[in-house]
Amino acid sequence: MTFRSSGVRTLAALGLAAVLFAGCNTTLVLDNNNLQQLITSGLSDNGITATVVCPDSVPIKKDSVSTCQATTPDGAALTIQVTQTDDKGTVNWQLVGS
Repeated sequence: MTFRSSGVRTLAALGLAAVLFAGCNTTLVLDNNNLQQLITSGLSDNGITATVVCPDSVPIKKDSVSTCQATTPDGAALTIQVTQTDDKGTVNWQLVGS
């Protein structure tokens, strides 16, 4: 079963990008909690209830791909691929495995 997000989700526009300061270096990263909420909501819109866990501190970088994991109440494991479409935190996500 394959579900795609309903269009491009712009994390930056929703204020979901976070800034981490490390000395003089500044690295922009996706806001993990809000990304997980976004995916959870999208899955719910498609009739799937699941707890979503995404990796922490994913740098914002165009064409970067990361993987989130979701677990349904009955224990089924789902894999979600997250692709950044620009360097501002805009992402597409899709369910790629169950």
